[in-house]
Amino acid sequence: MKNLTNSNSDKESPNKPEKLYTKIKVPYNIIPKNLMSSIKLSVFFMASLWSIFPLLLLFGYALTYMQTLLLFLIIVTSNFVCFIINSKLLTKHLNQLFNETFSNEERYHEAQNLLISKEKRLSDLLEQAPIGIFYYDKNLQILRHNTMFKKLFGLKKDLKAFNLHNIEDNQAIKVLKHVINTPSEKETIGSFNFSFTTKPIWVELTCSSLLNDHNEIIGGIGTIEDKSTEHLAYEKINYISLHDPLTALPNRRSYQEYMQNLIAKVEHTDYYSFLFYMDLNRFKQINDTFGHIVGDKLLLEVAQRFKSLNVKKKYLSRIGGDEFIMIVPFYTRDSIIAKGKAKDISLKIKALFNEAFHIEGLDLFMTTSIGIVLVEPNSNNTEQIIRQADMAMYQTKREGLNNIRFYDQSLDIKQQELTSLQHDLKDAIDNNELELYYQPIVSMTNNSLNAIEALIRWNHPRKGMVMPDKFLPMATESGLITKVGWWVAQEVCNQLQQWKEAKIINFEYISVNINSRQLNEVNFVEKLDKCIKRRGINPSLLKLELTETTLLDNFDKTQNIIQRLKANGTECSIDGFGTGYSSLSYLKKFAFKVLKIDKVFTKDILTNKDNQELVKSIIAIGKQFNYKIIIEGVETEQQREEIMEIDNSIYYQGFLCSRPIPAKEFERKFLTYVYHI
Repeated sequence: MKNLTNSNSDKESPNKPEKLYTKIKVPYNIIPKNLMSSIKLSVFFMASLWSIFPLLLLFGYALTYMQTLLLFLIIVTSNFVCFIINSKLLTKHLNQLFNETFSNEERYHEAQNLLISKEKRLSDLLEQAPIGIFYYDKNLQILRHNTMFKKLFGLKKDLKAFNLHNIEDNQAIKVLKHVINTPSEKETIGSFNFSFTTKPIWVELTCSSLLNDHNEIIGGIGTIEDKSTEHLAYEKINYISLHDPLTALPNRRSYQEYMQNLIAKVEHTDYYSFLFYMDLNRFKQINDTFGHIVGDKLLLEVAQRFKSLNVKKKYLSRIGGDEFIMIVPFYTRDSIIAKGKAKDISLKIKALFNEAFHIEGLDLFMTTSIGIVLVEPNSNNTEQIIRQADMAMYQTKREGLNNIRFYDQSLDIKQQELTSLQHDLKDAIDNNELELYYQPIVSMTNNSLNAIEALIRWNHPRKGMVMPDKFLPMATESGLITKVGWWVAQEVCNQLQQWKEAKIINFEYISVNINSRQLNEVNFVEKLDKCIKRRGINPSLLKLELTETTLLDNFDKTQNIIQRLKANGTECSIDGFGTGYSSLSYLKKFAFKVLKIDKVFTKDILTNKDNQELVKSIIAIGKQFNYKIIIEGVETEQQREEIMEIDNSIYYQGFLCSRPIPAKEFERKFLTYVYHI
């Protein structure tokens, strides 16, 4: 009874029905003090009365008959009175005891029913709990489990008395054993392959030590909670974080993890691996011209072709935009064999682009520039590896599109030089280090001056004359091209003002190259118009040369800018025609007056019949749209004569007439008299 009372002294609820136990008293307690005092007093009083007779006899006091009778009656009456009093007290006490006993019995049954109700409620809670619960002894034998425990594992039979040693999952057994050896709580989450299940299940297993009243471990209690939904969600999120949403190829983060695993493998100590960094050429033009739907489908098709490449153990990744990476791990121990095989694979990659991509009714031809890194054994800097591949890829772009290039240390030196130039270029304008050179555009027949092209040069204080092909690509990448472009425009306007005041302008215009970034700058048209008006020159004296790439970048916006420039009196021309994508379809749309044929067609015009035919076709198409045709790169008299046979009404620009020269020299040579060869 003591244990029962103590065990229910814990706080549970405001009503605390368990207090009934505290009111139960022992039914046969000691005699109450008032009854005991009455009995003692009665005994003492009766003994005192009855002792009168012996005392009277002892002292020789004789009583008469009547006295004796009277005394006897008094004593008897006193005894009777005491008996009556004590009987009433006893009856009262017995009634009280009976009532308390009956009341305690009722409370006892009430408490017993409450205990049974609580046990049933706890049992119902156990059975209806939304998680699996089980108890097991120190031998890992299941003592009891609830219904959800069976449901989680898809079981039909009861597992009571099942020995958990037989689940054949060491991770779970380790957790189960831990809590029966040390009073503690331990949990783990994972995919447990329990022997009594038909498939692995992803659950959270939590176990605690099961203690008796003496805090001794007698087993364990475990809970099983299904985490399959959460795990599937986690796997989905993890997949998304590691894969490109368009092509489903691994992304940059996945590539980094792959490389970390690659350099950690033992094979990396001996074997060369290959990394190919592929960039799609002119993809932005296609994306901007035909829209993102075509661009996305093109990327998907490119990814499929990369996947189809027959190279064992290849790893493909799209790290962003139109850039892909392919890794071939642990191919050979020999560096020479490695380089030869890497080149063979790169040629296979290029061959994937031989056929057109058929997208939305369009036949799109693509090429790729490939940077290659031979990942040497024991190299461990993954970021440096991709940086080297990136450097090699961009070097192929600088040397010409659709090339391959292996990384070597000279690229690091070149990159350092470019970085140094980029740093110096920031101050070149303020330090008056930039200078404009001018090259004449002349008639094919008599070499008379028709127009001029302004070309930038950089007088570097330490490196001497730096040509534009060395610093303009770097200026474009760094964003300095806009600042350089506005310097060129202002200098040309200044020069035109000086020649206007000197009254020696005997040409139609000076052309300047405009980068697409500058052309799409906010308020470009207004800013250029302000520059022209400030110098007081005719806007037609300034012509902007735009490459096909510039024209196709954001076509609608570019067309609007060109129309606004034309309304202000400044016209544009197409520079380097024939080298871009789908150029012919834009000749009519832009309605320019001047078309310049790229020097790449002039270079081999004497020996390459295809180039001759291409030049003929371009001239014919240009004239059909009333374009003035200028051909670049004429360096020999033989080239000029060959072009004259094709068409002698066009104009040319090249070293045959003059190299680009400073303004003063150009003025002396071309603006004071008509020049002839």
